[in-house]
Amino acid sequence: MESSKFPQPFTPKMVKGIKGFSMCSFLIGLEGWRRGLKLKYYGDIHQYSDIITKSRKPFGRSYSFEYKDKIHYFNQSRGDLVSNEAVTIAQSKQKTKKHLERHSIPVLPSIEFTREHTDEEIVMMSQQIGFPLIIKPTYGTLSKGVVLNIDSESELAASLKHVRGKLGYKNVIVERYFEGEDIRLYVVDGIVVAALRRVPAKVTGDGTSTIKQLIDQKNKSRKSNPYLAERLIKMDDEVHSVLNKNDYDLDTVLEAGNTTLVKNKSTMNQGVDLYDITDEIDDNIKELAVITLKSLPNIPHGSIDMLYNGSEAIILEVNPSANISMHMFPTEGKPRNIGAYLMDYYFPETIARANMHENMYFDLLDIVKILKRNYTNYVEVKALPNSPIYANQFIVSGKLQNTGYQNWVKRQAVLQNIHGFVKNRNNGNVEIVVASHDLQRLKDFQHTCSKGTEKAKVNDLKSVDWIKEIKMGFEIIPESKKRKKAEKPSVKKDNNVTFVQKIKKLLK
Repeated sequence: MESSKFPQPFTPKMVKGIKGFSMCSFLIGLEGWRRGLKLKYYGDIHQYSDIITKSRKPFGRSYSFEYKDKIHYFNQSRGDLVSNEAVTIAQSKQKTKKHLERHSIPVLPSIEFTREHTDEEIVMMSQQIGFPLIIKPTYGTLSKGVVLNIDSESELAASLKHVRGKLGYKNVIVERYFEGEDIRLYVVDGIVVAALRRVPAKVTGDGTSTIKQLIDQKNKSRKSNPYLAERLIKMDDEVHSVLNKNDYDLDTVLEAGNTTLVKNKSTMNQGVDLYDITDEIDDNIKELAVITLKSLPNIPHGSIDMLYNGSEAIILEVNPSANISMHMFPTEGKPRNIGAYLMDYYFPETIARANMHENMYFDLLDIVKILKRNYTNYVEVKALPNSPIYANQFIVSGKLQNTGYQNWVKRQAVLQNIHGFVKNRNNGNVEIVVASHDLQRLKDFQHTCSKGTEKAKVNDLKSVDWIKEIKMGFEIIPESKKRKKAEKPSVKKDNNVTFVQKIKKLLK
């Protein structure tokens, strides 16, 4: 996927290195920060709020926004207007199901088993539900340990051995399998703001590549997507099992145009493809999602997972702390900025400033490092001005290398509160990108850079507008490995003897 498919609010460069639920907190945090809200990330948020978190110190996942006398605390994608009671219910799939049943929400028949039950007991008791079946952990996340479409006692026994034994999920739910599209909808304040169809991984033949090569090609494409890059297609036992059912293996060459599944479940850690369907999904399905969320106590926003076969829909799960970054970086379709909808809901007074600083971002990874070292319990991200930010790119030529010019530029930028970076180009020129809300400050800084220093002699400086992303603060970007390698003098070798050694031998 090309980066041009991403909207300007969040680019791959902005989220580089940020993984999992930390990406949720970054995307939402960035949205509020750009609107002028005071943003803090916490080491231990429980000193300030009773919001439920999965760990005591979820570094990079707990944060707050402040505006005048109003403050809201967040963990991952969940804000404090979502009740702890709703979170407690949603943490148990079986509790959620019973709650939904009381409100006539369509769910599938199931039985919950604890660690006290043996695999043999589970196989016997599950027969009252009837095949095909699903196994899923009672307290699981990201669909780990989920096995779908189990159609025999032997397959159920093998699946239990895998889920309860190898993966260690002793408490499981066995549920009736329902054939339908796996879809996820996200609701904010009674409105479906995003919907995805999740499709198991598949490859299409070209007549020359093996299935293994096709999987490698698809994984290479996924690496350009910030969300999917961490969810590549793993060539594990499941892949071999799925291929064997079709008399294929990894060395099979598919005919051109032929498509085959390489996974049989659309789970978040199995190379799933994500297709945005927000604008095409039926209104009755959207209404079901809204009603489902309203049936739980005080949960104004969250995700709803369901299966839909075109006429009937079954609710699978409700998640108050869902991973919202998948909606921002789908495989295909329009990205949905969930953070913007959440900020509109929590801080409606900031709507007018929603698009003011779209190219600005901050370094969450640095914040996490500080919190992990226990230097402080929270880090506040320096606020942006309540005015547009201007940016320029300078290309400077002259005698600049090994003169301390880059360090000097950085010192001047920090003193003048200018954001951006400086770096060497492969041709020996220096690139400087600068940003500030004060246009005259940028003009003055351009003049400063053009003068150079006692050692650095500037011959020319060209300036153009800069519209790409800019990280808060000012940094020196290290030289690329290619440039360093090109500058390093090469030594000729002859039959494993260096040219210098050969000359020394001749002089003896």
